[in-house]
Amino acid sequence: QCWTYSAGVTPGAVLGLVLGLVLAAVAPAPGPAPSDAMTRAVTRAVLTTGGPAYHYRYDGRRLVVRAGAGSVDSNRRELAVPAGTRARRDQVSCATWARESSWRMQPGLAVRVADRGGRVRAVTLTKNVFGGTQSVMNVLTWDTGRRGDPWRRVGQFDLAPVLLTTHRRLVPLPWRACLRAQGRQLEFRVWPLGRVDPPTWDDGAFVRRVRLPRAAVYQGRPGWYVGHVPARGTAVYRGLRTGR
Repeated sequence: QCWTYSAGVTPGAVLGLVLGLVLAAVAPAPGPAPSDAMTRAVTRAVLTTGGPAYHYRYDGRRLVVRAGAGSVDSNRRELAVPAGTRARRDQVSCATWARESSWRMQPGLAVRVADRGGRVRAVTLTKNVFGGTQSVMNVLTWDTGRRGDPWRRVGQFDLAPVLLTTHRRLVPLPWRACLRAQGRQLEFRVWPLGRVDPPTWDDGAFVRRVRLPRAAVYQGRPGWYVGHVPARGTAVYRGLRTGR
């Protein structure tokens, strides 16, 4: 190929320009921002609206949920499900509730999450926040297609022997929690991480069980629950695991 040069432009300058273009062509293209990539790795399902929107960062082992600015209302509740997870009937979800910016925030776990055209169903385990009794765990079924409130309480369990100190003070986070659904049987275990040995599913001091209604037995996906995050608040989950 024949090159021509305009006045004041040297062959060396042109060569430098050509090399720059070649290097730019072979250099790796910048990937998406980490927050965008991580958000796409989880699918969200909204149980109740109200309050600021939630923003997710997820890398497979850690989930950070941040609420935006705005309304003082913090009644939003959402589910986060790993993208690509297969729907099954029997499943388990685990997480370490590592940090929360307010005790009024509500961490939790979810199984049998199903979103059909905006109708969301799930079974959840959540830390109680009503009345400040945080050593209580609630088991709920959800169906946003119901009239009235979308939740129904299946069981409520006081884990004071596990989550309160001898002086009746709440053991601080992190807490480890696992939720397992097998047919109509639902069981969970919660313990303060690093303070006791991880309990087995046969340990009656830490494990609680409840029988689900027949309507709560269907195929869905496991994930995690988060609710009542105030404006600019943050919840951090670690050690994430889902499976059978």
